[in-house]
Amino acid sequence: MRRALLLLALALPLAACATGAADETRYHLLPKPTPAQRVVFGGETVALRELDLPLYVRGAEVAFVDATGAVSLSEGNRWADEPPRAMTRALAGSLRDSLDTPVVVEPWGRAVEPTLRIDIVVDRFVGAAGGALTLSGDFQIIRLDDRRTVSAQGFDIDVPVAGETFDALVAAHSAALARLSDEIVVAIRDDAV
Repeated sequence: MRRALLLLALALPLAACATGAADETRYHLLPKPTPAQRVVFGGETVALRELDLPLYVRGAEVAFVDATGAVSLSEGNRWADEPPRAMTRALAGSLRDSLDTPVVVEPWGRAVEPTLRIDIVVDRFVGAAGGALTLSGDFQIIRLDDRRTVSAQGFDIDVPVAGETFDALVAAHSAALARLSDEIVVAIRDDAV
């Protein structure tokens, strides 16, 4: 009898954990951005510095604009990876697909000799479920052989959030990065012609 009570006492917390699954924190992976622009960059290596993100984006919690217009952080929805790393690597993958050339992310090895370096400062990267997500800031493209600035320009990207869920909000982050990739590719292409 005593043993049965002990087993029951041990089983109750496990059952409580199983029934509380709906209240668990969700961890979101950033989907791979799908760029629209393509240009062949000639196989030269491009270097991308880690995105300089606002504080509210750098945290583990997914940031969103609440009903009052304030930026809030969701305790129940978190990024599965560090946002600066994940967003930089996602953008690098999109650029790699668009340019058909190697794109390395900071820190790159000493043996790597990139032709271009891209620096990005993000001023705003947040949206509202069922509304829109804004990605704004500026980027600079520097040709490393002569230290010449190829392009220095701002960007202001708005993408719709296709739903009222955090999954939709996370997908909008990816779509915004794809649009940023396209703007960078256009700037590189315009310098090459």
